[in-house]
Amino acid sequence: MFRALLLSGFTFVCLNSAQAANGQHWGFEHEQIPGMRVQGKISSHGGVDGQSVVFPGATVLTLDESEHIENGDRGFSLNVWVNPYRRNAGQQMIVCKNQYSLNRREWGVMLDKDNRFRLYLWQGKWVTVASEVQPKLGHWHLVGIVMRRESAELWVNGQRAGTVTLSRKIPRTAAPITIGAVDDNGRIWQTFHGAMDNLRMANEALPAKQMAALYHPVLLTHDIPDAPERFTLWSGPRFPHDSSVIPFVAGMKSSVIHSPGSNDHKFLHGAAIVEHKGVMYANWANSPTNENGPQETLRGKRSKDEGGSWGDLEVIGPGFNTAERHSHGILFVHQGKLWTICARFGSGTQGRRFDGLKAEAFVLDEELGRWESRGIVMENCWPYDEPVRMKNGNYITGGQDRNGFPVVAISHGDDFTQWDSVLVPFDPALNPSFAETTVWADEERVTAVIRGGGGVAWVSTSTDFGRNWTMAGPSNFSMPRAKAYAGMLRNGQRYLLSNLQNRDTLVISVSRPGEDTLSSMYRIRHGKSVPPRFPGRAKSSQWSYPYGYEHNGKLYVVYSIGKEECGLSVIPLGSLSAETNP
Repeated sequence: MFRALLLSGFTFVCLNSAQAANGQHWGFEHEQIPGMRVQGKISSHGGVDGQSVVFPGATVLTLDESEHIENGDRGFSLNVWVNPYRRNAGQQMIVCKNQYSLNRREWGVMLDKDNRFRLYLWQGKWVTVASEVQPKLGHWHLVGIVMRRESAELWVNGQRAGTVTLSRKIPRTAAPITIGAVDDNGRIWQTFHGAMDNLRMANEALPAKQMAALYHPVLLTHDIPDAPERFTLWSGPRFPHDSSVIPFVAGMKSSVIHSPGSNDHKFLHGAAIVEHKGVMYANWANSPTNENGPQETLRGKRSKDEGGSWGDLEVIGPGFNTAERHSHGILFVHQGKLWTICARFGSGTQGRRFDGLKAEAFVLDEELGRWESRGIVMENCWPYDEPVRMKNGNYITGGQDRNGFPVVAISHGDDFTQWDSVLVPFDPALNPSFAETTVWADEERVTAVIRGGGGVAWVSTSTDFGRNWTMAGPSNFSMPRAKAYAGMLRNGQRYLLSNLQNRDTLVISVSRPGEDTLSSMYRIRHGKSVPPRFPGRAKSSQWSYPYGYEHNGKLYVVYSIGKEECGLSVIPLGSLSAETNP
């Protein structure tokens, strides 16, 4: 018996060596393989035999029930026709069986960042072998592997490209086989840009003669599709080289909520603000000296006159005397109670940026006037947005994960003690450092705006309430590497708080009511902020990390000043006209 999956002309066939020896046709169309999932979009193009499937750098096919391919000491073989579209796109996975984050490492074959096909295998560490010849873009290449008891072979175009001697058996794990990318427990990465056709897997190590016989020259070449257009986030005039020509918000008033004293915590970042029962609340991360440093806490102040004056400093997340620390997060009202959910990290699962990242909830006890912990409510997410209710009854907020990669968190309806973290796939060109993510939600569609590279905001979209996402890619909206904040005004205007060109300029961009694209921009702060008065890592003159809240005909915007002070700008909503500028 053999089974196959046909997807727009792409045929997946699993058979044994006896069937191959008998001349079994590899390209038959048969029933779908149980457990195969398609994430992302695929399209068809001319292939080796009929049509092929195009992987646009945003798609993965996942075969969960893949144990039938591995056959103990008898090994297995794999062949697939590959047509690459891009070089220098990082590591582009062709087929693999790995889930790195779950410590499930076995094998894979990819187009590597040096633009050569490479087989790699887990032997307590990665061992690899690569082909010498670099592939031609738009041309078909047959790539294969043969896994034997004591060795593994990489085949390219009917020739053995290299052999790896195995010091131990390849582990057998519960990792699925994935095609076109790695499905790393929800994070889709190492994505392939190109087409594939006739993927064949045999549950025995095929002899060299049969591997060589599978290749035949393919004269058909591809017209490589144009790179996708940048996501249209901005529909206003061209961005000016000189940001001083952008008008300031008319009627805006700015002040400082908190400035540290010589005996106080001297690092401040990540402010949030909200109104509840006639009182304004603002909070932020405070640490003694350095950003994300030891003994970092979540602190805040209250105002009874709509931000005109602020009371004493209060502690919300007290921090720890261990490696853990509390940090900034989000402020919001839910079911009549005031909540804050803040980041907590420093020990636990190792991350590229934040070991053991999770989020802890605190709720204000109004009778006692103090904050009480509701425990850990998010795993692997640092939240950044006031949660937005979606049409299906769940709430969503944007964030980043322990590696500094884009992520969202989705509530279990009105139960804010349980959130699911969903990773957002991204093109390697994003080159994320800290991919802080903010979201707009409309019906079942969610748009994520991500801090990325190339001087622009990156964007990913979901059409199923944030459960699955398109590959994050560059937009046409100018934005440096700095966190932004997306919101929706009650009159239907979208707004985005962000830096422009660098952190010397803080702007608000708005849409017309009911429209999806931003078209007008106004300055909030401009020029060098006062320099920090105290030393500390990552401090400099800047206006950064904005957070917005609409109240009583005004938009309250808080932000960091030099990562030392908490600033506040109060914007009259009537000043955010739909006129395009500058």
